[in-house]
Amino acid sequence: MQAAADTRLARFIEDELAMLRSFVELLQHEQRILTEGDIDELTPLIEKKGRLADLLTQLAGQRNEILAAAGYPHDRAGIDIWLERRSPTGEAAQDARDSWENILALAVQARTLNETNGKLIGIRLQHNQQTLNSLLAAGNRSALYGPDGQPHASGGGRSFGAV
Repeated sequence: MQAAADTRLARFIEDELAMLRSFVELLQHEQRILTEGDIDELTPLIEKKGRLADLLTQLAGQRNEILAAAGYPHDRAGIDIWLERRSPTGEAAQDARDSWENILALAVQARTLNETNGKLIGIRLQHNQQTLNSLLAAGNRSALYGPDGQPHASGGGRSFGAV
């Protein structure tokens, strides 16, 4: 029974690693889009990013269920205990350790990329707001002229020089 749980858990770790690699690649692509300005590509990418994030969450949940069913804590500590109890000299055990270390490193990379992308989005939004404000201000200035092209007083008070 334990061997089956070990095999299943090792498979889930490999699946999670592959999915996390895809997620990091997607975040890197998102960053290129944000820096190069090809915003039309962003919407489908954001949808894909959401789907991948959901799948990663599901895989992590399934991994934790397998850990709990095998009698381990259902968190990172459980994985660490599971890895310690596996045969330290076996190739499969080393592969699992390497995969888990890669998952941890990629998770840090994904978090950093996501934070950076969030900042890039914030900068782009700020730029768009400034552009919009400039356009609105220019529109208000053009309202100083009437349909005949002659300047007209703004405000509604008395005209300058009127008694």
